[in-house]
Amino acid sequence: MATYGFLYDQTRCIGCNACQMACKDGHDLELGLFFRRVESIEYTDEKGNFRTVHYSGACNHCSSALCAANCPTGAMHKQSDGTIAPDPEMCIGCGTCTWVCPYGAPKLSHVTGRSMKCDACFDRRQEGKEPLCVEACITHCLKFVDLDTLTEEEKSKYTSALPFLPDPSMTRPHLMILKKEENDD
Repeated sequence: MATYGFLYDQTRCIGCNACQMACKDGHDLELGLFFRRVESIEYTDEKGNFRTVHYSGACNHCSSALCAANCPTGAMHKQSDGTIAPDPEMCIGCGTCTWVCPYGAPKLSHVTGRSMKCDACFDRRQEGKEPLCVEACITHCLKFVDLDTLTEEEKSKYTSALPFLPDPSMTRPHLMILKKEENDD
């Protein structure tokens, strides 16, 4: 089975929120509910320079998905393409998935009382389309690919670890980030 995941080029992201809004609008999500969030992280580097980096995050469809492993009904499950999604018919709205995911991907709907999260636009991809967030990205910094098709050289340029993200060894996220370095401007 392929290992699908997001490639995120932090060096190209301008923090415009197009991916976040395309996802929210395309899924007609209720007020305050987002499957993808764009955050701007401000910090001071070692030389005392003020820096801002952007991060666009959603469900990482982890190999060791804590949401699926801890779901008491099996509602949170791995789909045929390896991505993780909730089955609304099986979900009892207990919130376990929301508590155990270190990335905060699953959300409980205030309307349905059930868990919801990014499924990487499974239905769209079955039709040969890109996920909404990828399609909307104006700088093309977000891609959804079979990570197994990347060469070792390509993989060596990416990381799943950023200082503000959980330790990737916990869940083995299907996320690869081209990190913005201190000297990138």
